[in-house]
Amino acid sequence: MKQGAAAMANPPRDTVATPSPPASPPPSLKVIGAGFGRTGTKSLQAALEILLGAPCYHMETIVQPNAVAGLAGDLAAWEAVASTGRSPDWRSLFDARGVAATVDFPVCLYYAELASAYPDAKVILSVRPAADWFRSWAALTATIPQFAWLCPVVPRFRRVVAMITALIFAPVFDAPRIADGVPMDEATCITEYERHNAEVVATIPPERLLVYHLGDGWAPLCDFLGLPVPSVPYPHQNKRRDLSNRSGAGLVALAVVDKWRWVVGAGAAVAVVGVALALLRVQERH
Repeated sequence: MKQGAAAMANPPRDTVATPSPPASPPPSLKVIGAGFGRTGTKSLQAALEILLGAPCYHMETIVQPNAVAGLAGDLAAWEAVASTGRSPDWRSLFDARGVAATVDFPVCLYYAELASAYPDAKVILSVRPAADWFRSWAALTATIPQFAWLCPVVPRFRRVVAMITALIFAPVFDAPRIADGVPMDEATCITEYERHNAEVVATIPPERLLVYHLGDGWAPLCDFLGLPVPSVPYPHQNKRRDLSNRSGAGLVALAVVDKWRWVVGAGAAVAVVGVALALLRVQERH
């Protein structure tokens, strides 16, 4: 009776299962690109997407509408990096989206951190002769002050320039006034380019690293990744003669993201394209 009374006084409670925390997505990153922009990174992005059958993260993923990051890209995430100095949430940027590889700025600057976070990923250092790299890099960055007048019409352009300046131009190349028309110093840029490449080689174990020269094609890339050579030609994108079309389209894409600004008139898009083509054709001659 005492036991029965105790049981009535303390009736059994329904067992409530404690919900398990949501499982983190498995690590998706297989390749970490450590090479600076203008070392064939756009072509390498396309090649890795063919080989891996999954997205490869590039600067364009950050600043333009794309299938990985959506209409707004990842600009806000990298603006937060610029303002706080803290690395982004790699799992959200990569694993949650099934991103298999990274190339180009600014992620290449985090190659060592990523190599630690993704110990099974391989590292590719894309390179080209330093003088050739600087000519290409200088031609690209020289267009930025030419488009400064677009900032009031396309505020996203202003945000992109501010983010790139805070993360790349100022800390890496000591060039905080690119947008004001102050050019980069060739010696400073080449010194940093060569220093970075040497640091990558010294940091990453040789069995985990491929130093990939511009123009190497499929063979060393596929051999390094243990994958068969595709039946399609190696991609060749973002050539100097293609910069006009790509940059013009990129500026229009930034304007489209700021779609509410189109109250100023659809003619802004035509102006962006026209000026982009005219100015960047000058760059093709150099």
